Amino acid sequence: MPSPRLFKDVLACLLLGTCLSAAPPAVGDGKAAQTSDWRPMALVINPSLWLAACSVTPLPPVDDDEALAFENGASPDTGNLVSAMAGALEKFQQLVISVGGSFELKSAYRPPVYQAHLQAVWSKWMLELRNNREPGCQTLRGQVGEEFERHRLMETQKPATSSDHTRGLAFDAAVVVPRLAWLRKHRVSLDRLALISGIRRPDIRRDPVHFELAIDRVRGSGISPRAPQRASLSVRRREMSR
Repeated sequence: MPSPRLFKDVLACLLLGTCLSAAPPAVGDGKAAQTSDWRPMALVINPSLWLAACSVTPLPPVDDDEALAFENGASPDTGNLVSAMAGALEKFQQLVISVGGSFELKSAYRPPVYQAHLQAVWSKWMLELRNNREPGCQTLRGQVGEEFERHRLMETQKPATSSDHTRGLAFDAAVVVPRLAWLRKHRVSLDRLALISGIRRPDIRRDPVHFELAIDRVRGSGISPRAPQRASLSVRRREMSR
C-alpha cells in the first residue's frame, strides 16, 4: 500500500502540471514558445459548435402589404365584412349587452395571404416544434410559440385554406350570456341571440368562438317562444374552419 508521503508527492506533481499547462506562453526563443503553447483540448473548442443546427426551417416571411398591415393592426378588421355580416355583428353585440352579457371581438375579415400565414404558424407549431426538444431549435420554438399564442390559434382547429373570414362572412368572438337571460319576456341563450341576429355557430364543440351568417336568416325582430335547436336542420353539414 502506498505511503501517505508518496500520495502527497504524486498529488503535488499533478497540480503543478495542470498549472503549467494553463499558463501563458513563455517569452523567449521560438522553440520555447512552441513547446509552452500546449493547452487542454477543451479550452480551444468553440462552444457554439457544441449545438447542432435546428432541423426545422423557419416560418415563411410575410411580404404581402395587405397581410403585413393586417398583421400589425391593433384591432380586428370589420370594415371589409359584407354588409349583411357587419349588420348582424352589430345587432348581435347589442343584444348580448342588453341581456347583461359580455362580448369581445377576436377576429373578423382576414386577407387570404394572412390566412395562409395562420396555416403556416399552426402547422409549424403543432407538427414540428410543440414537442421539439432539439437544443438548436429552442429559439425558433419560442418564436413560433409566441406567434401561435398571439394569433389566439387553437390546437384542435387548424385554419383552413378557404375560410369565410377571407370572404368577409364570419367573425370570431368570446361571448358570455347569463344562464337566466331574458329578452322581451322570453328566456334566451347565446345561440338564440345569434339566430335572432341572423348568424350561427356551425361547430360549437370544436370552434365555439366562430360565427357565420345563417343560411336561413331569422326575419324580423320578434322572438318565437319555441326553444331554438342547437343546430338548424335546414343548415347543411360541412366542415367549418376558423
